[in-house]
Amino acid sequence: MTSPQLPAVVEPARLTAALRRGGALDAGAVREVKVLHQRDTVVSHIVRLGLRYVGESAGAPQSLILKTPNAAFAKRLANGGRREVGYYTQLVPQMPPGLVPRCFDGHFDEDSFAWHLLLEDLTDSHEIATAWPVPPSREQTFAIVTTLARWHAAWWDHPSLGETLGTWASVEDSAQRMETFAGHYDRFADLLGDRLSEERRILYRRLID
Repeated sequence: MTSPQLPAVVEPARLTAALRRGGALDAGAVREVKVLHQRDTVVSHIVRLGLRYVGESAGAPQSLILKTPNAAFAKRLANGGRREVGYYTQLVPQMPPGLVPRCFDGHFDEDSFAWHLLLEDLTDSHEIATAWPVPPSREQTFAIVTTLARWHAAWWDHPSLGETLGTWASVEDSAQRMETFAGHYDRFADLLGDRLSEERRILYRRLID
């Protein structure tokens, strides 16, 4: 794998400014940045950065996650990067702390489709459940769904929805999405066969209807 050139945001002076804006660094400054690990996903290139400081840096992060486009799909999947940057820079600041990683810097360039996110590193406290397409364990699934439920609860009837954040779906949009979901469900039910109980089939059909 060829390492892409790191964006200017990871220069020590830029990192120092970003961490200070985010309240994660007070009097000290970033002295050195080192690439600890990197990998590709479908839409992004993920780099784990190690940081060293000069001066007072108690409580400052020792590492960060940098996300940039996967060079092979940068233009084709540009909208994914645009939406992710928008999510972290517009929605996350309005959410309760601890639900998602903190974002210290993010930008999407409409001319070049280049984008980056500088995120809190949760490597030492979290793990990737499984490698695709292996499903997570029952325990992991409950943890995932619980976190998603907390996320939805934070946005339930939020006054910004449809006003300063996003737009409400039209009746036509909602109908199209439910039609798409119904098609996914039919294929899902056919695949499972008798492993999907009649009780659960009724529940799905009630939702669709």
